[in-house]
Amino acid sequence: MNDTALVFALGKRERNLELLANLFRSGDYDVEISTSIAEFDRLLDRRNDVTIAVLDVDGFTEDIWKWCNQLNDRDISMLVLAAEIPPQMRQMAVSRGAQSLLENPVDKADLQATIRGLMEYIRMNQ
Repeated sequence: MNDTALVFALGKRERNLELLANLFRSGDYDVEISTSIAEFDRLLDRRNDVTIAVLDVDGFTEDIWKWCNQLNDRDISMLVLAAEIPPQMRQMAVSRGAQSLLENPVDKADLQATIRGLMEYIRMNQ
């Protein structure tokens, strides 16, 4: 992994993605954001150095899980964000490779701690 980790963020709400991107950039991460699955696919095709994918699943259909499978197949760690995370959604996300799930609205400190924890996990398992 490079010295600077690359974070992909996918979500329908551009303002939320910009806030996420600013938060990650302040933590010295490179960030790519996408508001559509097609754009996300193009980014994945272009970059093979993704460290973490942050998926805000609100507003996406059940098809989001196939992208989780693709990320998992590429050994890309995932953080799933959702307004509500019922047990069935939690099970689906974890079974498709999500390492962490947080409910929106996300507390900034919780998000930062979760990302730091994921980065530490990744570094320890390289």
